[in-house]
Amino acid sequence: LGLLVLSFFGKIIFTGSTLFGSDFILQFHPWKTFVYDCVHANGTLPFWNPYLFSGTPFIANIQASMFYPLGFLYYLVPPEYAYGYATILHCFLGAIFMFVFMRTLSIEYWGAFLSAFVFTFNGYFMAHLYAGHLSFVQNYIWIPLIFFFVYRFVTTICFGWALGAGLSLGTQILGGFPQIAFYTILAILASGAFHVVISLKAGYARNAIMTSLGLVVIIVTGFALAAIQLLPTLEFMQYSGRSGGVSYWFATLDSFHPKQFISFLIPDFFGNATDYTYWLSPKNWHFWETCGYVSILALGLLFVPVSHKNSLRYTRIFFVGLISISLFLALGKHNPLYPLVYQLPGFNSFRIPAQILYLFVFGVSVLSGIALNECEKGLLKLPKSLFFFLAVGLLIFAFLLVAIHAFPSSFFYHLFKMFAEQPVDVDTVQRIPDKIYYAIHRSALLFFVMTMLFIFLKKNMISRRVFKTAVLLTVIVDLCFYSSQFIKSYQLENSEERQITADQLRQGDKMKRVLLASESFSHNDGSIFRFHTLNGYDPLVLSRYMFFLQASQGLPFVKEVIITDFIKNYNHKFLKILNLGYIQQEKGIIKIKDFLPRAFLVKKAIVRPEEKVLDFMKSDEFDPNTMVVFEPEDVSFLHQEHSEGLFHGSCSITEYSNENIKIKATSNQPCYLVLSEMYYPGWKVTVDGKPAPVLRGDYLLRVIPLGEGQHHVEMRFVSRPFQKGALVSIITLLGSVIFLFVKKKPRQKG
Repeated sequence: LGLLVLSFFGKIIFTGSTLFGSDFILQFHPWKTFVYDCVHANGTLPFWNPYLFSGTPFIANIQASMFYPLGFLYYLVPPEYAYGYATILHCFLGAIFMFVFMRTLSIEYWGAFLSAFVFTFNGYFMAHLYAGHLSFVQNYIWIPLIFFFVYRFVTTICFGWALGAGLSLGTQILGGFPQIAFYTILAILASGAFHVVISLKAGYARNAIMTSLGLVVIIVTGFALAAIQLLPTLEFMQYSGRSGGVSYWFATLDSFHPKQFISFLIPDFFGNATDYTYWLSPKNWHFWETCGYVSILALGLLFVPVSHKNSLRYTRIFFVGLISISLFLALGKHNPLYPLVYQLPGFNSFRIPAQILYLFVFGVSVLSGIALNECEKGLLKLPKSLFFFLAVGLLIFAFLLVAIHAFPSSFFYHLFKMFAEQPVDVDTVQRIPDKIYYAIHRSALLFFVMTMLFIFLKKNMISRRVFKTAVLLTVIVDLCFYSSQFIKSYQLENSEERQITADQLRQGDKMKRVLLASESFSHNDGSIFRFHTLNGYDPLVLSRYMFFLQASQGLPFVKEVIITDFIKNYNHKFLKILNLGYIQQEKGIIKIKDFLPRAFLVKKAIVRPEEKVLDFMKSDEFDPNTMVVFEPEDVSFLHQEHSEGLFHGSCSITEYSNENIKIKATSNQPCYLVLSEMYYPGWKVTVDGKPAPVLRGDYLLRVIPLGEGQHHVEMRFVSRPFQKGALVSIITLLGSVIFLFVKKKPRQKG
């Protein structure tokens, strides 16, 4: 397994090139670079990122996965190289975890090897590598290890195994993909419930009770270990677009369409994102969310039952059920019962139902190994359902082969008409027929080979050893050829022109924000080049920030928006309130003259209900230079109105860093210090060394009430949820180590 992983990623390992991943380049690389630079420059992790979204919580962002144990490489080497090496490490560990799980099920070596290979090299996992889904990779590999511990627990009722499952679950949660962790918890609960039913059926009520208690231990331990990340993230979510759940429309985006089942047999039937031939949808990301290819032979092995005398029959029943449920839920909006599923806790917090297909992949990996094990023990029986599947499959392939050779024009016309979501691009359509020709012929050959192997075995024309060897070789060749296209290297280069522009933006007035409005920079590049931007791309965004930007563009409020590419009107006063000083376009850098400074003083306070604040701010009555708008909950902190004399005041930022801002302010009357910085509960303020309130003004900015005179203001970011979570995680880890490794001393008599 190790050699296969090394050979698969040989180009990355031996040439020193970087592994390609689209989302890694756009999203994770800027984040990891920001963390890497902070660690090497200051020796600390960043809690706040001032370079994206006009400032945003960072340590609270679970996808940044700063506490994930296997993420240590991102602190040691530059992130563009760490991604490749970390991915190779995860692939190897995933294969080993799967192998160990299958061996604990009493599966012989070759069956365990097949399961490990399918689990690691299937199209779904490899397509996500190409997509650069770092957090998916960090979550995916842990499920076989979690099930290893769960299985050992339910078969021994030893709570040490339950603790191991909980620690593995906590590690998976720290990997930064809550949706995968959520589905894993559902699978754990389903497995536990299944074993409870079996125990009750067999009359072992005590085992059923202990199993239920063990499930509680697993879930509680997992959450407790991950508390260092979960508590800050839960606080962030309250202020983000995910607060209160998401709409049904958003929750069912990228559901698995029933027509895509054909890609389980013919993986490139709808083209491929790697060579830009994917034609089913205009959205390329739909490809890797639905690419569930696990090899044709692995699918065929699903129909092979186990002997009634085999203890694995219950295991097989469970994983058949797991596969069925995962496919049922993956359908999302194409499932008439999904509106009921959406009402269940958790399902209204995530999008892309098709992501549960990883449980389908896991289930197929397990069942294929069990089936090969049956062959190895001489217990393999071939049911009628298998030959029905083979007959139907041969008819489908015969029809497709006749159609593409005898009636190619009519075939492709009706194919695109029936399946494509929009007219296929002219340039793309010229390359599609060759892609489909190859895909159909390749899969037809593999299906024919599978059919012959089962027929020969049925008629005793080949031995079990030959059958087993042929299955292994066919699956290895099949998945290696298919999945190798997802492993691509690239050179992370920064053009001279781009570097010059970045230097100009960074070396200019650092107290001016930038709007990146060209393709030269991606939305998260502010974190790489260290200039403060309005831009960002992140599933977790402060909802008020996005509403504020949408209001500036005259757009309706949509809280699920996760990227700032909708900003087209650059002259709106809302953007000037955000300290927008530069607009970077293809034709050069445009300077904004009448923007508001990062910190300024105003005398007048206006109070409006939350739902009316933005409308008032858009009106001509609102002048951000002289007034600030508060909401009713802050009324008790406001100054009494003073009308005598002219107001004079000035302020300047004397120190500015990620989590610390110092300001010197002077005024002849009580006033309000307004900062073009996002309001968030972690920010604490002292005025002349004494604690002071931080109010939310102008809908989303930090505002500090000041008395007349000269003041020294200091703002620091302190995450209380992080501190509490760190304490819980440390106690959990230490307690688990003590429970698992420290033995009780025997009592002495007398």
